[in-house]
Amino acid sequence: MRIVYVIEKMSGIGGMERIITDKMNYLVRHTDHEVVLLLLWHDEKPFAYPLDERVRVVRMDIPFQHKLRALFSFRKTIRQINPDITIYTWVMGAFLAAFSGWKGRSIYEAHRARPTMKHQWIVSLMERRVDVVVALTQQDANGYPHAKRVVLIPNFTSLNVEKPSDCTEKRCVSIGRMIDVKNFSRLLDIWKLVSEKHSDWHLDIVGEGPEKEALLQKITRLNLSGNVTLHKATKDVAQYYVNSSIYLMTSRFEGLPMVLIEAQTCGLPVVSLDCDYGPRHIIEDGVNGKLIPYNDDEAMADAICELIENQDLRQEMGNAALKASLRYKPENIMNMWLELFDEIRK
Repeated sequence: MRIVYVIEKMSGIGGMERIITDKMNYLVRHTDHEVVLLLLWHDEKPFAYPLDERVRVVRMDIPFQHKLRALFSFRKTIRQINPDITIYTWVMGAFLAAFSGWKGRSIYEAHRARPTMKHQWIVSLMERRVDVVVALTQQDANGYPHAKRVVLIPNFTSLNVEKPSDCTEKRCVSIGRMIDVKNFSRLLDIWKLVSEKHSDWHLDIVGEGPEKEALLQKITRLNLSGNVTLHKATKDVAQYYVNSSIYLMTSRFEGLPMVLIEAQTCGLPVVSLDCDYGPRHIIEDGVNGKLIPYNDDEAMADAICELIENQDLRQEMGNAALKASLRYKPENIMNMWLELFDEIRK
């Protein structure tokens, strides 16, 4: 079976790029399927994550601003590749799924909650056109009422660590792009409340993005320079997880956040605001972490302080998180994908 993944580019250090790379690598290493990566935009940067050489890469090399040229080039290219199954991602993928006219079997792989996506009219056309929409959570799956079929398949993590965190380090961590939706500015406000009680604890924020300079200024303004460090984005995120004791999230919304799955894989309890779509599907409140009402900064600060002050509780929740992470093992999730491939080919 020839399977094509359509994506805009693969140079970004993010959860979507990582999981798609992991899926393609899994397929060529564990199955006989032929896998093709079709890249839309011109991008001279290297891939963010290592791609198995058995994955065939096809570059359309279209300048980002030339959206209509991408449509016409895609029509020609997809016919030349002639896949059995085409998997579309992101907004441009939705556009191509809706307007390319390609008649082959198709899947739209949702990496962002439906209401948060731009160009809803395109998404509406796409959901009627593709054979299957794959959503990360049941809450998001409910957002595609006009799709022929909606299937729920969560992401997995291929992150491997020799030894998970023992939750004894006086450090918390948060990882992601420094953009508005991740809401790191709010995390600094919450950490200010925590540091007033526990000045010996440190917060590491790992990532890059347009808000970095504003965050640095806010750290100075809140007198948190000794309590917070911003780190560059890295592919080796495991070092930050295993050297921390608590993972923190203050996003405005999520899909199914890879960072929470990775944090669990590394044995970290998570304290997160209960934003739409993501955290509540991963965190079991009071068991492997804490879910905080979205508008309550003080409650989140109190929850962090409770874990800081109780090492036994941290370790108990960390062990529960490690057990919960087993449901996101690659073979469990990819078996769901392989069953879907077989079903839609019938």
